[in-house]
Amino acid sequence: MVITDKILNSAFSLFMKYGIKSVSMDDLARKLGISKKTIYTVIDNKKELVEKVIRAFLKQEEKDVSKIIKNSTDSIDEMVNIGRHLLQFMREMKPSLVYDLQKYHPRVWSIVETEHFKFIDKVVKSNIEKGIRSKLYRPEVNADIITKLYISKSRELVNEETFPNKHYNKADLFEQFFTYHLYGIVSDKGRTLLHSKNLI
Repeated sequence: MVITDKILNSAFSLFMKYGIKSVSMDDLARKLGISKKTIYTVIDNKKELVEKVIRAFLKQEEKDVSKIIKNSTDSIDEMVNIGRHLLQFMREMKPSLVYDLQKYHPRVWSIVETEHFKFIDKVVKSNIEKGIRSKLYRPEVNADIITKLYISKSRELVNEETFPNKHYNKADLFEQFFTYHLYGIVSDKGRTLLHSKNLI
């Protein structure tokens, strides 16, 4: 593994555990067992570090979700597996990570808001259309509208004013939202299949 990958992986691990604001370049150097000077040979500053870490994470996340889709047996299996994957991430994530991104690194957060949410939009819409074709989702569901609702609600989950971290656990919020989404679109056939699974 090249030094840049080691730096990004270690930084991501620290951000997940402590949030972004609380992690310094000194912390990263100590974790890696190298000098800050070595880090600065490949990373100019913390802002650049945060952007590279988030871009690398989003790239890997999209690969992971695409693999889940490929290996799933049907639209419900697909969404349940994606839900489990995301829930595991949220359980490991320091709640302040998203807040730190939004407040201190707005340009990086805009990458999540634009590029990554476009990917989520595509995944959710495709899943709904697939579910309707297989009669696991209700035929009257409008894939375009429900996808937009899914995206807007996803954004609301990380709104500190609506769901402050001190009062709401992000993993619990996501589980409630995800269950709400699936049970709102499944057909009778889909509900039977959904009941046969441990959702999250």
